[in-house]
Amino acid sequence: MVGMGERVIRPAGRSAAGPLRTAVMREMRLCAGTLVVEAPDQLLLDYLDIRNGYSYPAYDTLETNGSSALVDGDLLAPLLLGAHVDSGRFALLREMLPALEAVADLPDVDLQDADDDHVLCVAGLFGVLDEPRYAGRGIRGTIVSKVLHRKRPELVPLYDSRIFEAYTAPGAIPRTTDRAWQQFMLELCTQMRDDLRDEADAFAALERLAADEGSPLTQLRILDILVWRSAEASREQ
Repeated sequence: MVGMGERVIRPAGRSAAGPLRTAVMREMRLCAGTLVVEAPDQLLLDYLDIRNGYSYPAYDTLETNGSSALVDGDLLAPLLLGAHVDSGRFALLREMLPALEAVADLPDVDLQDADDDHVLCVAGLFGVLDEPRYAGRGIRGTIVSKVLHRKRPELVPLYDSRIFEAYTAPGAIPRTTDRAWQQFMLELCTQMRDDLRDEADAFAALERLAADEGSPLTQLRILDILVWRSAEASREQ
């Protein structure tokens, strides 16, 4: 979420700690080619600049137990990405822990390198939301993804309404509200994997850029930032 005040936009091609770069990166096409991301390096640098009030580094560098095992502190992490977790939702997430704890057992692989079985494992974590006892109780994919992503940021994607809008119509995933969460996350992870593979060189360059800025991020997290920021720009037009 953007804080109060004017955003700080860096001059094109300039790193905070380095010399002026000769060119801005070419545009990227994400969401099965339906979303054009212009100047992706500048979008990323803008997000990483703490003066702009985005959720980096608060969310991404939050320390709880230093492992992929879930603890109570992880259940509050969605607050740092603008998702409301009150005492009732916190209690419900605690109730879901036996299902969500499987995040620690996910295979050691990045989403762009994952096979279909790996993707099924990720989607399976969201199956708990399809249980009737949790219907209509205030916990959906947005909060669960923001709990789980920090534990495996290279494999478990973030999700919110902007991601839904970008990846469904006009994206490749049919837009419907009656699909099971596990099935939707399977489709979303598969499409995100395709995006990471189709733009492999660009994502590798952006990963190096973030590391050079002292803000190491996974390619999957960078994908989320680019889609989220581009969707933000589309809403403002």
